[in-house]
Amino acid sequence: MRTLGFPLPLGLSIVLLLAAGCATLDSPKPLTGADIVILAKSGKTAPEIVAELKRTDTILTLRASDIVALHESGVPKEVLDHLQHVQIEEIRRRDRQQHIYWGRLHGGFGFWPRGR
Repeated sequence: MRTLGFPLPLGLSIVLLLAAGCATLDSPKPLTGADIVILAKSGKTAPEIVAELKRTDTILTLRASDIVALHESGVPKEVLDHLQHVQIEEIRRRDRQQHIYWGRLHGGFGFWPRGR
């Protein structure tokens, strides 16, 4: 095994390792409501549309009127149920992150420290 004739400084080695870790793969773009309608109108089944939503990590912030409009456009109810489920899970995930952050900031687990 051959080695370089000189050792790399530790700082440079760390920078090179971190730079290599920053290389990311292009992830697919999340679908829009219009994309979902197009899939539904093109004859895709509900499981196929849900699989595409999962593949693209699509999470839409939907109001009740948006859900009604998607339903009236022909989007299957199973797809609408999935969209609502992932929206709720995303809200819960964000809430947990805030709970952890604020808990650590105030010296507890989401509650103000007692005795202050």
